[in-house]
Amino acid sequence: MLWYKAWLETQFRLLFTLGLVGFWLIVFFSMRGIAPRPGVKPAASFALIATTQMLVIYSWLAGAGIATQPAFQAMKGLYGSTQYTLSLPVSRFRLLAVRAGIGWLEMTLSIGMFCAGMWLVVPVVKGSVTAREMVEYTAVLVACSSSLYFLSVLLATFLDDLWRMKGSMIAFGALWALSSLTPLPASVDIIRAMGDGSPIVAHTVPWTTMGVSLALTAILFFAALKIVRTREY
Repeated sequence: MLWYKAWLETQFRLLFTLGLVGFWLIVFFSMRGIAPRPGVKPAASFALIATTQMLVIYSWLAGAGIATQPAFQAMKGLYGSTQYTLSLPVSRFRLLAVRAGIGWLEMTLSIGMFCAGMWLVVPVVKGSVTAREMVEYTAVLVACSSSLYFLSVLLATFLDDLWRMKGSMIAFGALWALSSLTPLPASVDIIRAMGDGSPIVAHTVPWTTMGVSLALTAILFFAALKIVRTREY
């Protein structure tokens, strides 16, 4: 029942996200006959586009933690049926795990469709990136986006849905600025791992960065769990 309830709350957000993915695929497919400008590397350009799309995907699908939310909008305060959700005979751990889990699966699906679609419909991407590299890159995007996704889940435990989305965007912008302006160690620079350090650009898999991101994902989840177990809604 929890999975079905979470699906009902997120299905329109998933459809919106997949619609956005489809829109970009149509745009790039319509531009397939335009040759890249001299000096432009298609793989690096795609990595930049994919990284920025992660902001939309994870912040939109991370949801409102264990609080119920409207299906197709972010709003201030608690939604009317939140108290009903919290009164269900299940632990808050299960509420958080199921809600965060289905959003993560939807994020993974969206990332996979975006990467596969771009490789299939955009000739310059297919010509510069092998199928194996695209699969590896998809795995990198999922692993590195997971920490950002669960940061958004953490924010949802004490912010309403509107401010959660704003906080997620601010956090992403701060990480991008740190990656661009300061010499961060490669092992913790998840923005670089999705861009210049990715398999489609650097032709190597940033295993250490992926491991750090997944470890941070676990820390953020348990921090969110600690809050939802003690918070009075």
